[in-house]
Amino acid sequence: MPKDGFGDWREANPSDDPGAFSLPVSVPAAYRVLINAALGTPAEAALRRQVEPSDPEGVVSPNESADPLGEARYLVTPRLVHQYRNRVLLLSSGRCLGYCRYCFRRGYTSRAEGFIGEDELEPVLSYLSSNGEVEEILVSGGDPLTGTEEELRYLLARIRSVRPSLVIRLCTRAPIFAPERLSESLVGFLRGVRPLWLIPHVNHPAELGSAQRAAFARVLDAGIPIQSQTVLLKGINDEPRVLATLFNQLVALGIKPGYLFQCDLAPGTAHFRVPLSDGLSIWRELRRLCSGLSLPVYAVDLPGGGGKYPLSELALIEADRMPNSDTLRVTGIDGKVYTYRA
Repeated sequence: MPKDGFGDWREANPSDDPGAFSLPVSVPAAYRVLINAALGTPAEAALRRQVEPSDPEGVVSPNESADPLGEARYLVTPRLVHQYRNRVLLLSSGRCLGYCRYCFRRGYTSRAEGFIGEDELEPVLSYLSSNGEVEEILVSGGDPLTGTEEELRYLLARIRSVRPSLVIRLCTRAPIFAPERLSESLVGFLRGVRPLWLIPHVNHPAELGSAQRAAFARVLDAGIPIQSQTVLLKGINDEPRVLATLFNQLVALGIKPGYLFQCDLAPGTAHFRVPLSDGLSIWRELRRLCSGLSLPVYAVDLPGGGGKYPLSELALIEADRMPNSDTLRVTGIDGKVYTYRA
């Protein structure tokens, strides 16, 4: 899969210090509306904490990394990651609509790379054309909806032209941070490049305001399926009933909760990480509060490139067989043993 010779994300900033990758601060207007609507409630702090910097961000733990998922190991072009056999990840942009303080890809987004250009896109298309085992492409970044509508249309149309049946996953925070970006015009175009799934990032019930719900409705009314992902975050959504409310509301909107992620080992994010033992307990309680339709898979991305590990399966082990520490040591997708220490 990966080919040598493309370097990695750190070429533009060769420091080995993870703290060198400082994240910009930007709170989108639509998110400020949500914060103002939550004033005086616990949800206000939950929303602010996600986008407003704090002193603990400057504290980097020894087990943290600027590339916690080890994606640089799997680069086949400077913008394309091929870690899993049947799917690839496209880093369409290094910019975001707003900057989540727990960002796991801050080693890339801190560089604020612009939207993918023609010279960078051509080798991506060539790889997709020649690699028939790839069945899905995750268009992510950063956020692909930081590009102009013209740029996004061009990118998706080119991908579709070389692989007519390839499933496109459009991974974005736009429905929450900038719901206006999902205009009738753009959604109409997205309908025309199916098979395509929208993969929004949603962390709290208070993020589902009227504008956000309307954006989701436009997408669903166009026949585009939606599967969400959520990050488990300390002091934000680490209560089973908060998460159950979120997942049940998403299902009521027509959105399938896909993943609940354990927070990755990105630099300066220790204050967001829920202890692994607590996360397993939360998921077990969610299993009681949610139906099979509204219950996501609880997972962790193993540090250093080990791939996703389904913590949901670990959570079903009898309590007296559970590990007593917050250290997870398991085998990754490549057969190697990886360690996650919360």
